[in-house]
Amino acid sequence: MIERDVAIPMRDGVDLVADVYRPAEGRWPVLVQRTPYGRIPFPDNFVSLNPVTAAARGFAVVVQDVRGRGGSGGDFEPFMEFDDGFDTVEWAAEQPWSTGRVGAFGASYMGATTMQMAASGPPALQAFAALQASSDYYEGRSYWGGALELGALLSTNLGVMAIGSLPRVFPDPRVPRARVMRASLRKVLDDLPHTPVTFPLRDRLDDGSGVLETLTPWFPQWLDHDAPGEYWEARSIEERHDRIHSAGVHVTSWYDAMLPGTLTNFTALRAAGRAPQRLIVGPWFHYALRGFSVDAVRVGDLSFGPAAAMDLDRIQLSWLGAALDDRPQSDHSPVRLFVMGANEWRDEDEWPLRRARVRPLYLTSDGDAATDVRAGALVAEEPTGSGGDEFVYDPTDPVPTAGGAHVISPLISTHGPVDQRDLEARADVLSYTGPVLDSPVEVTGYVRAELWITSTAPSTDFTARLVDVYPDGRAISVCDGIRRLFVEEGAGPGVVRRVEIEMGATSQVFLRGHRIRVDVSSSNYPRFDPNPNTGERSLDATSSVPARQRVLSGPGAPSRLLLPFVED
Repeated sequence: MIERDVAIPMRDGVDLVADVYRPAEGRWPVLVQRTPYGRIPFPDNFVSLNPVTAAARGFAVVVQDVRGRGGSGGDFEPFMEFDDGFDTVEWAAEQPWSTGRVGAFGASYMGATTMQMAASGPPALQAFAALQASSDYYEGRSYWGGALELGALLSTNLGVMAIGSLPRVFPDPRVPRARVMRASLRKVLDDLPHTPVTFPLRDRLDDGSGVLETLTPWFPQWLDHDAPGEYWEARSIEERHDRIHSAGVHVTSWYDAMLPGTLTNFTALRAAGRAPQRLIVGPWFHYALRGFSVDAVRVGDLSFGPAAAMDLDRIQLSWLGAALDDRPQSDHSPVRLFVMGANEWRDEDEWPLRRARVRPLYLTSDGDAATDVRAGALVAEEPTGSGGDEFVYDPTDPVPTAGGAHVISPLISTHGPVDQRDLEARADVLSYTGPVLDSPVEVTGYVRAELWITSTAPSTDFTARLVDVYPDGRAISVCDGIRRLFVEEGAGPGVVRRVEIEMGATSQVFLRGHRIRVDVSSSNYPRFDPNPNTGERSLDATSSVPARQRVLSGPGAPSRLLLPFVED
């Protein structure tokens, strides 16, 4: 049976509304999902687990509109779901159709509410299934290496959240201002990838209608809080890992923006030994978890084959059912990874892999002309001679986003592994390529670049991307990152600075006949906001200036790519 519009009281007297799916008779373990997208069937709601399927398997399922969304009262404040999550779990445990044992589940924002339910520490919560869930809502979700995740934040806010805000802000959709808001949010998203970029960037985010402030009033707060601090700590899961006592299965994708956060949640909770934890990482992207048809195993420019599909309903129900029935978990490894290139699943006992050995590949300007790309080579031994490669970064003409682990709307930018040859032909991209491999090489773990650079700008960005170069010339992206260099005392033109770029994580086999490459540049737009090179924020700068960037190599400036090689 389905009970609609069930009011659930919170500690402050506000009622949050839910639908309850359950067998008509008896007492059942309860699963809770809390969503900002509307509890009435919507593609994002049941992306990770259909409540009808769960009810047919012997669960009661509560699907609740979070505060200030859908039919629930109060004001919406994203990622401040701790108290409401606690109260909802305890309410579910006390219902006459409940056994008193509760689990939580969800993907993306619902993964966030799942983790915040767990981190609020309700005694009744025994297990959770968190898919594509962050650990921190500043680093790796709203910002990366100091740069604003512009494309993702606009896509999720104007492309999804604002749509849900319209009925609350404008109950009558026929009023002229409601029509203006709809047109404005579409225009901002449609115009986002266009270049040249103009400054201040804030003008590009709003066409004068006030669409962001009206439909997503929290968004300007995210822009204003552009550094770690109390604002983000109040929303962070990492600050509350010690309060989580539930058994958790964590599911993520190599090409999802939430990958670093999911890995952090798993490793921290498993290290604490509070309850069984399991990690599953597939070759998908963020939106692939809407379903696992044949199409779901093709991401970007690659197909990972039928093996990449996974029955997530079965996995979640098995995990949650065992925990809520107080049964041992099935005999499976704590970590299951999809190894790309080999295109196969592999069970592991840990993450990261202790047997992986981090070794450097050094950038050198002594390149191989046969690669048909600018710059130089990747070599195993540190170069004995000094060198360097230059490019000019123009903020008005940034390198366009092409693939990667992001949540930009698919209508704006492709996700996942994408051929980079068009970008590598640009004058503002340097490529460093290793020799042709005579046997397969596996890289599994966290990837990082250390660059020694000079710049004519007081503040600028550097990007790095790991690339798998095929024998036919295709240059397929694997993982990437960015680092923003802020104004430093004493830094200026000609001053050498060391830059560390976190490039995320992967499990990738570079096959025989392939090459390993790293691409270096200073922009990735519209995924990240382009640095104006003036020392000002892109949102506020009234102008920008080109910067001459130089990547150094050799003694005293050993720019290098650090890869976790698995040799067995």
